[in-house]
Amino acid sequence: MANSRSSGKQKSTVAGVAIAILIALYSLVRPSINDATGWNLPAIAQSQPRSERATNSPESSPERESPHPTSAPVEPTPKSGTLADGVSSSQASEATPAADASLKYGLLREVGRERYMSPAGLLYTPGSAEGHRLEHLRRHTEDQPSRPGKHGVFEGGMEGALKTIDQAYENAKIGKRTTKHSDDGRTIYTVDIGHRIGYVGGREGNQRHKPMARRVQLVLEGNRVITAFPL
Repeated sequence: MANSRSSGKQKSTVAGVAIAILIALYSLVRPSINDATGWNLPAIAQSQPRSERATNSPESSPERESPHPTSAPVEPTPKSGTLADGVSSSQASEATPAADASLKYGLLREVGRERYMSPAGLLYTPGSAEGHRLEHLRRHTEDQPSRPGKHGVFEGGMEGALKTIDQAYENAKIGKRTTKHSDDGRTIYTVDIGHRIGYVGGREGNQRHKPMARRVQLVLEGNRVITAFPL
């Protein structure tokens, strides 16, 4: 029994050696045969040594990815840019009309019963034949072609008139292009604004084809407006 096992091992060894020799010979002559005949004989693949497989295996690498990130989570930052700025601007513009809703003509702040203060500090109160200085001022936002003489007309309606009068008052306080005189406790300013602020209407102004007006005559009692009109 032992002899048969020994003879079997010898046969296996001889066969292995013979196969190894054949493989070596094949590997040596294969390129020559391919070159001479144009064939493409396959190469005999050699199995990778066990030790090399173990070295290249990703499982043997000492560095492994951590299952949990070590960096702190990034907090979301507030949105910025054109879209976000546009949203902020639209919200601000929506809030502006609500804030100006309490202002008469979008400019005048009510400081008492029927008493209104302009941004420059001029006061409009009840008075005049129209019942209120603002109603008197309104007459100077439209032409009256049949009225005798001249009739100064502000451009821009009531808002435009109020802004022009405030500008004239600011210029008058620093003496810019301003003449000043007093009459019966009232101060009368004539202020050259430097650009067109309306025109001269009435019967005489229409005969002259409504010449441009660039000056304002402003009559005050303290800071209270009595009248104002273009010249």
